[in-house]
Amino acid sequence: ARISTLTMNVEKSSAKIQELETARDTLDKALKESTQSLSVKAKELSEMESQYNTEKRRLEDELCAFKKANEILNEKLKKEEEEKAMLSQKTKSLEDTNLSLTKTIPVKQEEIG
Repeated sequence: ARISTLTMNVEKSSAKIQELETARDTLDKALKESTQSLSVKAKELSEMESQYNTEKRRLEDELCAFKKANEILNEKLKKEEEEKAMLSQKTKSLEDTNLSLTKTIPVKQEEIG
């Protein structure tokens, strides 16, 4: 009877070991698939990060170019405003001179005539 019990226990243990080995194999397969999936996702993330960095650099370069162009346009605008003010001043001076001459000419004509 003891041998029969021992044989039964050995068979149960053997079946349990087989069950555990099958579960382990299933878990190993799932782990391998997860690891492969994780590796693919890490590669995708790396590619996306590279694209992000490339686009970021492009936008930073573009922003720098726009800032330089804006600076140049502001300098041109300032020069044009200064030139406009100078021309306005010259125009006023010429108008004053013209007014003075207009007043002086009749007086000179009276002196001559």
